[in-house]
Amino acid sequence: MTRRTFLLTPLLLRAAGRKPNLVLVMARGWRGVATPWARDPDLKAPFLDQFAEMAFVFPRAYAAYPRFSPARAAIASGRYPHATGATREGAVLAKNEPTLAAALKENGYHAAELTNLVDTLVDTLPREQPYFLSILLDPRLSGASFDPGSLHLRENVPADAESAARDALAQRYAAYRQMDQQFGKVLAAIDASNTIVVFTSDAGEQIGSHGLDEDDTFYEESARVPLAIRIPGIKASPSDLFVSHVDLMPTLGALCGADPVEGVQGRDLSSLMTGGRGDRPESVLVEGRIGQRDEWRMLVIGVDKIVTDAAGDPTHLFNLAADPYEKRNLAAEKSAELKRDQLLAMMRAERSRLLDFRRR
Repeated sequence: MTRRTFLLTPLLLRAAGRKPNLVLVMARGWRGVATPWARDPDLKAPFLDQFAEMAFVFPRAYAAYPRFSPARAAIASGRYPHATGATREGAVLAKNEPTLAAALKENGYHAAELTNLVDTLVDTLPREQPYFLSILLDPRLSGASFDPGSLHLRENVPADAESAARDALAQRYAAYRQMDQQFGKVLAAIDASNTIVVFTSDAGEQIGSHGLDEDDTFYEESARVPLAIRIPGIKASPSDLFVSHVDLMPTLGALCGADPVEGVQGRDLSSLMTGGRGDRPESVLVEGRIGQRDEWRMLVIGVDKIVTDAAGDPTHLFNLAADPYEKRNLAAEKSAELKRDQLLAMMRAERSRLLDFRRR
C-alpha cells in the first residue's frame, strides 16, 4: 500500500458513498499490561493478537477514570467524569450530554448496543448501514482453567499476597481467553472491508499488585488500558501516542465523517493516525475517586508520572523507565524536587485547561 492510499482510504470510502461502519468493543476489566503488544507471557488471546497485526495499537493508552461507569461515560462523551458528573459506579450521562452515538446518528448512522450476546451477533447486526455498534464483553466465569502455579506474577505483588494473586490471575486469564473468543466471533461477523473496529477496556485491575485488588487507582495495572483500532485498508503499526478514553469520541467521529462536537475535552487523533499530521499529545491525565477522601489525579508525560490529591499536593512520583513497576516513590526525595515541581506545574496547567478545579 502506497502512502497516498494510506492517507486517502477513509476519504475514498466516504467519497464512494460508503461511510465506514464502526464497532467499538469494550472488554470489561482487561488490563493494558496484559496484551499481545505488552508481550504478556501468560495471555492466550489469538484473535486479539491477529487483530493487532492490522491495527493501530497504543501501548500508552489510559482510562480517563479507571472505573466501569465513569470510563464508559468518558468514552461516550469525550469528556472527563469531573465535567459530566458521571463519577460513581452506576452513574449515567445526563440526557442532554452530547455523545458519540448521537453525533453519528446526525451523520446518518444507526446505533445499537450489545452486551454478551455475541453468539447471535449475525442476527442482531443493524441491517441498515452505516451503523455504530457498541459491544460490552463482560464474562461471568465459575472457575479457572489456568494453572495458578504457572503464572508470572508482576514484580510489585507482595509476598504475602502471592497466593491470592495467583488464584485471581488464573480467573482473569480465563476471562481474557473467553472474551478473546467472543471478540473473534465479532470479527467473523462483520464486513472487514468497510468497518472500523476498536478494542479497548474500561480499566485494568490490580490483582495483587501493590497489595491491592480491583480498580480505581493510579497504578499502571489499573489505569492503563488496551487500545487497538483497525481502519479498513490500512496496515498500521504500534504507536507511542498518549491516548485517553476521552480521545476516542472525537477521533472516531472524525474517522466516520461526523461534525466536531462543541465542548469535547478529548483530542481528535485521526489526522495523526492516518497522515502523521497534527500536534502530538505530550501527556495524559487520569482522575479517580472523585468526591471521596482519597480523590486523586495523575499526569504522565514522557516516562515521568506524578500523582496528586484533590488539592493538587503531590503524593507519588515515578519514573516509569527506571521503575516500571512503580516500587520507588520519589515524591519526597530531594534529588527529584526539580522534576516534581515541573510536573506539578504541568498538572496544574492541564487541570486548568480542563476546568478541573478542587471541590470543597
